Amino acid sequence: MKLLVLSNGAGEDAIAASILEHLPAELEITVFPLIGAGSAYARRWPQMGEAGAPPSQGLSNQSWRLWLEDFRHGLAGRVLRQWKQLRQQRACTALAVGDLVPCALAALAGMRTIYFVGTAKSVYHHAYSWPERFLLKRWVKKALVRDQPTADFLTLHGLSAAYLGNAMMDETVPLGLDLGFERALALFPGSRAQAPQELPRQLRIWQRLQADFPCPAAVAVAPGMDLQSLVPASSSLRLTGEERGVVGWLDEKVALVQGALGDLLARSWLALGQAGTAHEQAAGAGVPVVSLHPTPNGPLGWYRGRQQGLLGDALLVVSEDEAQAAKALARLATDPVERERRAAIGRERMGLPGGAARMAAWLARQLL
Repeated sequence: MKLLVLSNGAGEDAIAASILEHLPAELEITVFPLIGAGSAYARRWPQMGEAGAPPSQGLSNQSWRLWLEDFRHGLAGRVLRQWKQLRQQRACTALAVGDLVPCALAALAGMRTIYFVGTAKSVYHHAYSWPERFLLKRWVKKALVRDQPTADFLTLHGLSAAYLGNAMMDETVPLGLDLGFERALALFPGSRAQAPQELPRQLRIWQRLQADFPCPAAVAVAPGMDLQSLVPASSSLRLTGEERGVVGWLDEKVALVQGALGDLLARSWLALGQAGTAHEQAAGAGVPVVSLHPTPNGPLGWYRGRQQGLLGDALLVVSEDEAQAAKALARLATDPVERERRAAIGRERMGLPGGAARMAAWLARQLL
């Protein structure tokens, strides 16, 4: 049986990879990251597609300006090439991970059997609309969604849907690595091209925080992120030679952690970030997240509003003012009752680890 896996973003790639790791070896698997290089797959499976990403880094559905920028840089040609590649694989069974985009590409390419792992939407915020439910019912054989209320909602509207756990939480299981610090502030600059611009601002906020709450900081480095490009030019970088865990030190003060998100979260009391999936994983692990909200009416403002709807009070969105952000972190750091209240909300919204294995077991029963 041939399985073609489509995913549209770095976080979605990681979720898909966590599911594939549990599938039987007799399945013939090919991965197709629609945005970026698919670094989370780490070349463990044959891969289709282009390594580059559009200027929006996959956020074009949040702003017509970003969509126009992508269009100017060849979006139409890129999608057409992806469609042509999928047409050649239409006899395969498809596993679409993310939102409706990979579902649409698979369906329009003529793939007859499509399973969907929906990571983007929930009844907690922006539930699947009537047009989306119509398309899912037409295209998808089964939808595996991120929480039980969403599965109940889709089932009530006549779709075949189930909740088997939230696969993105599997990455939050600690590996037992010694990171050399405790009770740090986790910094999430994100996985997109803006990460090198975000990290210096986050470091400045952390430095401001030291006056009210001295603590170490550790940067969560996304899979495939080049450390040299991430580190500010004014800072020094020392590599440790490790493949996972603390892979480097910034100015001998700030740990750079890669491939060990669970260990980092287990040693963090709060997170400061501008990320996507990593924010949700942190909240689910009981680590409240503070994020900046620079443009309420812009694309990132829309995205952060959606994420806040999904996570509730586990995500605190503050203005872009660095001093205010540091004060917000200090208030949470010195208020254990409020911090635990927000942590409990995050755990409830995201669910427990183990979803990837359950999804893989279910999928294997359908395919073998």
